[in-house]
Amino acid sequence: MRRNRHVSSVGPLQDLRDVLRIRHRYQLWFLLAAFVTTGLILTGFYLDSYFERAYKREIIYVQNWRADRTLDEIIAQQKIDEEKRQKREAERKAKSEKKRLEYKKIDDQLKAMGL
Repeated sequence: MRRNRHVSSVGPLQDLRDVLRIRHRYQLWFLLAAFVTTGLILTGFYLDSYFERAYKREIIYVQNWRADRTLDEIIAQQKIDEEKRQKREAERKAKSEKKRLEYKKIDDQLKAMGL
């Protein structure tokens, strides 16, 4: 290996070339495989790091009811509110099922690969 008194970018490259020249060919292939594997893992972490924000601003309005309303009015309003609640619950279940199917698809792909 050469030793230079002055610092330059050529020296380290020549040293690297000298080191790689004395290596066997299979060692270079393993070096390349190590770099590719490391790159794939880092790329996977980078791509997997994206996620959507779960926070959603939700404003809840409170209704002011009369104190003298009848029982029939209360029951009628409860029926209206129940329909809205069931609709929200159905949307939530649909989202949950969609997410479950996405994970099942990934799981099936991993099982097909033997993992």
